[in-house]
Order: sequence, then C-alpha cells, then structure tokens
Amino acid sequence: MEKIELEGVGEIRVRRGMNIKYLSIRMSPGRGVWVNVPCGVSGRQMIKFVEEKKEWIVRNLLKVKFYEKNTGVGLGIGAEIRTKLHALVISEGDCHQPSYKIEGEKITLWLPRGMAYEKIDFLAKNFLAEIYKKEARQLLPDKVKYYAEKYGFCFTHLSFRNNISNWGSCSHDDKISLNIKLMKLPDELIDYVILHELCHTVEKNHSERFWRLVKNVCPDYEIRRRELRAYNTRF
Repeated sequence: MEKIELEGVGEIRVRRGMNIKYLSIRMSPGRGVWVNVPCGVSGRQMIKFVEEKKEWIVRNLLKVKFYEKNTGVGLGIGAEIRTKLHALVISEGDCHQPSYKIEGEKITLWLPRGMAYEKIDFLAKNFLAEIYKKEARQLLPDKVKYYAEKYGFCFTHLSFRNNISNWGSCSHDDKISLNIKLMKLPDELIDYVILHELCHTVEKNHSERFWRLVKNVCPDYEIRRRELRAYNTRF
C-alpha cells in the first residue's frame, strides 16, 4: 500500500479507488491515519491537502491515542497492553496457528505472519478478555468482601461479565456483577465502582439518598466519577 510521511505525525497510508469521490483524511483506533484519494487527484495535490490538514490531524490523533491507551483498542502487531498482573505483547511469527508463551508477567500472543488486521483485532481482544477474566476473579472478590465488611453491606452473589453497557450492576436480590475490563482501570476507580454497586444493595436507584450513601463511604466520589468517564467499557 502506498504511504507518505508527514512530519510530526508519521506514516499516513494512501487509499485510492474508483468508488472514492472526495479527498479526505480518516483515522480510527488501531488503524492509524489514512487519506482517501479519488481518481484524477495527483500526488502533489494529495500532499498539499494533507499538509493543510496537519493541525487537525495532530489534534485528533492525540484523542485517538488516548482512547487506544485507555481502552486497549489498537491491538495490532507490536501492541503491548499492561493489565494489573501481566503485560500482553502481540507478535507475529512463522506459525500456522495462534499460540502464546508466558514468561513471568509477560505473555506473548504469537499470530501467523501476514494475518489481516480484522482477524488480529478479533483474536487479540478475545485473548485479552481471558486475561481480564482471570485477573478479575483473582483480585476482585477480596476487594468486594473487604468493603462489604468494612461498611456493613450485604451481597448475595458476585459474578463477572464482559460487556459494554456498564462497569458493574446490582440486581434487586443484591447480586453484584462486575465488568472484567475493570482490570484496565486505576485501583481507586475500581474501588469506586465496587463501592457504588455495594451502595445499591441498600438503595436500588440513583436518588439523593443513594448519592449521600456513596459519599459516606467514598467522600471524593465526584472526582472518581468524573475520572471514570475518561475510560471506555469497550476494548
């Protein structure tokens, strides 16, 4: 694939095609930056267009990189994702099937050379989900038990899910469910989510009484709540 280098940005892929009608810049988590070039547009015109859009590219690329860092999106070859207990590295090699190797805290996921990005993304996310699930089951039950005993909360069951709708939930019969992707959050935000769900064993809605209860057990909850919005429940 044709590529160009833009100072301060790096590599930008060039996508040409009969179906492309407008000269445009695109970017997305895990896929970098590319320019769509219609037929009839010269290389000089394309480069001039990209250079004129440099400020926009830099500004928005920062948002993409922040999103990748805080969500795990962008699991291409060479990516390294740190979890609470491990560092997952995505590598390619001369293998026919995906495999992995554990060396202390480092886990290397080996994928066949030349695999399409979409398949790499799919396999890496599924593998990362297994790591999150294992770590959540190892680390979170003791945290939930600790805070429940400390503040006098009672829950009937604890489970773990991989979903994109919330960080946690509490059912009408006090069953607490936690998102395995809590494993990518700072400890203080994990604690906030746990305390939030434990408070729901007493107050089932988000009434004023609920938030007063949250503040009693987590005085800086408003700060943590704002910080949590910077993270995404997707990979």
